[in-house]
Amino acid sequence: MRVRTAWLIGAAALIAVAAAILLARGCRRDEAAAPAAPPADFVVEKARFESPELELELESVRGTVHPGYTDWACLLRCEERARCRADVRLHIDYRSGGEPRSLTIGGRLDGERGQVLRIGRVQRPPVAVDRIERVRVQVVAPVAPVTPGAPRPTPMM
Repeated sequence: MRVRTAWLIGAAALIAVAAAILLARGCRRDEAAAPAAPPADFVVEKARFESPELELELESVRGTVHPGYTDWACLLRCEERARCRADVRLHIDYRSGGEPRSLTIGGRLDGERGQVLRIGRVQRPPVAVDRIERVRVQVVAPVAPVTPGAPRPTPMM
């Protein structure tokens, strides 16, 4: 009877070890399969802003986080007398996870005084933004005024 008891205790111990191993593997697989929480959307209305060539005011820098990318939008208010009309490059210095980073967004501004204009870009992979350090506007090229009757570019919707 002692041999049979020893076999039963050994078999029970072996089953317990096998169950523990399978459970541990299953937990690790679940942890690996669980997606990391996406970074949060952000809106920054106040940041150091530089626009030496065009009279602009920073309305906000926004980021909408989607699976796989962040959609950046920089809203600028035109304060030029005539109108804001130029191809520009925005340099955004920000912090993500405590680390300094930068993003460059290019586009065309064309709007009347007081009008809010949007320049945007998609960034992959999505990024968490702790804070916006600085936004600089660089004029790449002035845009000639549109003459009446001339074909206009198709607006983006």
